[in-house]
Amino acid sequence: MDESLREELLERVNSRTATVGASVPDTVTIDGVELDLSEFIVETRAIETVPPAVDRKLASVKTTLREERRRRLDRLEGAADAAEAGDGGASQTGEENRAAAPDGLDREDAERLADEIIGIDRALNALETIRHPDFADEHRSATLDGHERWLAFVDEV
Repeated sequence: MDESLREELLERVNSRTATVGASVPDTVTIDGVELDLSEFIVETRAIETVPPAVDRKLASVKTTLREERRRRLDRLEGAADAAEAGDGGASQTGEENRAAAPDGLDREDAERLADEIIGIDRALNALETIRHPDFADEHRSATLDGHERWLAFVDEV
């Protein structure tokens, strides 16, 4: 993997619009454990009011995902640095590139890693919005509450 590809991938994963059109990965593997991320998000979003136990789990999942994103980003950032230090700027074949990069990170692996980071970002965005109701729903609820207060007032009079 060369420096220009690394810069391109890092720019892509750090872009504010990286998650536009991206989907939440079905699963994510963290420390060898595969988590059903998409299912967790769907189930959590279906809950109208998030109870404290689910809120603690939600906070834990978000923390874990942020840590995993950081690990993967560090791996992507460090892969090119190690490959660059190992080749002294000389051109490499795929096998030489794989051998020079830590964890065998070549172009294909780096692109997959960037896609995984973007998927984690998309999942984090989805989890951040779980507790925030839609503005239209809030407005409708406030309007109904106002009408109920008026009806209660009229009934008292």
